[in-house]
Formats: sequence, C-alpha cells, structure tokens
Amino acid sequence: MIKILEDTLKSPNGKWSRKSLTMFSSWIAALLSGLFIHISDYFLPKEINPYAIQVFFGFLMLAGGTTAMTVYEKLKTNINQKIEE
Repeated sequence: MIKILEDTLKSPNGKWSRKSLTMFSSWIAALLSGLFIHISDYFLPKEINPYAIQVFFGFLMLAGGTTAMTVYEKLKTNINQKIEE
C-alpha cells in the first residue's frame, strides 16, 4: 500500500511531486465534503447551500485536472526514456 502511494505521489526523479500531493489532498477534500453534503441531507431540515455543492465539484475538477497532468507527464517521461535507449 505504501509502495503504491510513493509511486503515485513522487516524481520520476524520486522527489515528492507538488502536483501529485495537490491531487491527493483535493481528492480527500472532495470525499470529505461530498460525505458532509450527503449526510447533512438526512439530518438538516433545510436544503443544503448550492455553494457547498459547487465547492465539492471544484475539488473534483482540481483532482481530475492534476491527475491528468501527472499521468501525461509520467507517460511523456517514459516515452522519452525509451527513445533514448
């Protein structure tokens, strides 16, 4: 489990990647805010604020965008390494 996290969150040169850490933290924030929105629908008599739902989607878009950038960078690095060999 730790190996998967380290491979995902580290850049090809072995340092912690800011993009990957942003992806991971925004994914956790999206999960927590989505869980809060879902649970509060059952317990609060009022309707949830629509801005809370927009924050949830914002965290999801941030996680998706940084995931796409990280995967693209890793694929590009792997292709360049294969060309050099």
